[in-house]
Amino acid sequence: MHPDCLIFLHIPKTAGSSMRGILELNYRKKNIFLAREMWKGNPNFHALSEEKRKSIRLLMGHQGFGLHKHIGNRSFEYFTLLREPVDRIISLYYHILRFPDHHFAKEMAEKKYTLKELIDQKVSLPFDNCQVRMLSGQMQVPFGELNETHLELAIKNLEMYFPLAGLQNRFDEFVLLLSDRYGWKLPYYRRLKVSGNRVKKNELDAATIEAIRSCNQLDEKLIAHVSTRFEAQLTGLGEPFAKRVKRYRRINSIFAKTMNAIPFFKKPEE
Repeated sequence: MHPDCLIFLHIPKTAGSSMRGILELNYRKKNIFLAREMWKGNPNFHALSEEKRKSIRLLMGHQGFGLHKHIGNRSFEYFTLLREPVDRIISLYYHILRFPDHHFAKEMAEKKYTLKELIDQKVSLPFDNCQVRMLSGQMQVPFGELNETHLELAIKNLEMYFPLAGLQNRFDEFVLLLSDRYGWKLPYYRRLKVSGNRVKKNELDAATIEAIRSCNQLDEKLIAHVSTRFEAQLTGLGEPFAKRVKRYRRINSIFAKTMNAIPFFKKPEE
């Protein structure tokens, strides 16, 4: 049975915008709600009436764990995507440079932080174990003060409330698992919000890599846990599933090219 409300916990820079495109193809607009302003506690969600919350079948957006407590006495499930921490941090840094409407863009433009300087200043929580931070629901813990207890809470939440949690670099396999569980008829997507003109991990100096890893050690442990669980879920699906993935990629490639060629479907950059 499908849950009354599906909750997509969108961790920044984990292919969530592409996932959001899939979701918008498979749920009615009137039943979707996008939670905003994560670091302020998603005030637009909390401003909803009780009646409106009860109409939500898909709740998505940048949000810390816990919004299920405010949807009434209804069944729910969460899902999320995670990403290797160094790659995620690099992508996030260049995303902020590219999109001036990001909440931290003004300060970064004024200070002209390099990536290492930004981390050393300890001024932006999304650069400090953000994946553990969001999955534990402990959004406002000061930079550098998350610990193993928060990691344990994040893993506990995953095991209790996230039947599926995927990896950004295994996106297609994850989409098929979600489609099977929730009966999506149109599980197709275009790549959206890909950070352009960014350096790659092997192009960064050792000091910057070390700075990133030093404040994302808990995220690395979380990724290891999710990777093990994800592989276990794929075990037994075998060659038939691998063939499905290949076929899905072919079809999705046609879908993406078609959507990119039709002006009506071209969304402005956000």
